[in-house]
Amino acid sequence: MICCISHLIPPPNVKISVEAREHHGGGPACTAIAAVGMLQGRSAYSVRLGEDELSVYVKNQLSQRHVDTTYIIRDSEAAPYHSIITVDLEGNRNVFYDDSRFRPLVSEDLTDALILSSKLILLDHFSGSALTEVAKKIRSLGVPILGDIEGCSPSARQFIELIDHLIVPCEFALWASGSASPRDGCAYLAQTGRAATVVSAGSDGCYYTTGPDKCIMHFPASKIDAFDTNGCGDTFHGFALAVARDFLLEDAVLFASAAAAVKASGRNGTKRGWDALPTLKDIIFLLRSCPDIPGRSQLLKRIAELHPQ
Repeated sequence: MICCISHLIPPPNVKISVEAREHHGGGPACTAIAAVGMLQGRSAYSVRLGEDELSVYVKNQLSQRHVDTTYIIRDSEAAPYHSIITVDLEGNRNVFYDDSRFRPLVSEDLTDALILSSKLILLDHFSGSALTEVAKKIRSLGVPILGDIEGCSPSARQFIELIDHLIVPCEFALWASGSASPRDGCAYLAQTGRAATVVSAGSDGCYYTTGPDKCIMHFPASKIDAFDTNGCGDTFHGFALAVARDFLLEDAVLFASAAAAVKASGRNGTKRGWDALPTLKDIIFLLRSCPDIPGRSQLLKRIAELHPQ
């Protein structure tokens, strides 16, 4: 993606000066897997890419963040979707994207051996109905799926029925459920009895539950000075690493929330894009600095068990 920073998001038919222009990696699943790599998780990324400049850039950026790129499928007709994002000095944004050369994965692209080698697979529903068949194949092999939803569509409704760990933005939950609150939206989406349902609600934090007969829990957002919230929802999918490491759901939610908070802070207002992705040290520092965060002691202990100093 290209990020342009200006004084304000422009109304129609005006000219606005650009304060800065930056080039970063981006995209829902791509950012999520880059975050997992930065958080010391073992991860691989599969997508169709060509040999154009953008394809090479994405592959190199992922490799620099410890992601295995050997499962990227070479396709001369394919390229990543490309976004131009305008961000004003208050952190508000508009996204303009081009997906004309994006080619979705099909079920034949993922071998049984690759699927079975994974403890968890994250699927980004941006590619629509084609991914439903991929999800069906993964489910048939017994590997859990974490699903990310982009857009409100009939194919999205089919897709969420196949997801074991569902994380969706508030807007999708309200649309899918026809309800007026993220809590009610979470309850509606949890009716399938999946392992976890999480509805992210920006500065209101998130709502989550483990099933239709369980309480809907609310976790507040961390109190930080937000610098750039672009990509924070995707960074929240560091949740995938916590699930793969068998964290309790409340610990996974706190871990993901801390990751998103670090991303939003932009390393004290100095970094954007993937340069602002959190490390494990960043999360530990945030947890130790905020004694009022619910469950922080338990999560710090769990992290210490997995990563002794």
